[in-house]
This record gives sequence, C-alpha cells and structure tokens, in this order.
Amino acid sequence: MTITITPFTLESRQQSIPRVNDYITDDKKQHTDPKITYWGIYLDGKQVSYTSSKELAANTKVWIEKWLTENN
Repeated sequence: MTITITPFTLESRQQSIPRVNDYITDDKKQHTDPKITYWGIYLDGKQVSYTSSKELAANTKVWIEKWLTENN
C-alpha cells in the first residue's frame, strides 16, 4: 500500500458553506477571494483524509502507516 500527501487548492467561493461576504452587496464586496490550500492523504491513489496543514497531513500519514503495520 502506498500512502501519499498532496496539496490541493480551492477558491473560497467553491465551498458550499455560506460566508458573511455572500450577504454583502456587490459594491461592498472585496473582489479578491482567497485560495485555500488543503493537504490530501491518499492510500493507493484514493483520498482517505485531508487536513489544513502539511504538518497535520504528515502526522496523519505516520499514524496510518503505524495502524496498517500493527493491524496486518
């Protein structure tokens, strides 16, 4: 089994959760939507988890490797 960590980026407008800015009229909106980077953890090419930081992703990868070793 191969475990990998890969970053992926979303623009905040792609999220389905309503934001405060969604309720502000266009003339008051800031026209710069920040991009948000998440770190995906993949097992054999299939995403099994994701985190908001590379450090958390690395810790999750170590935990998964340890769990797989102990349970096989």
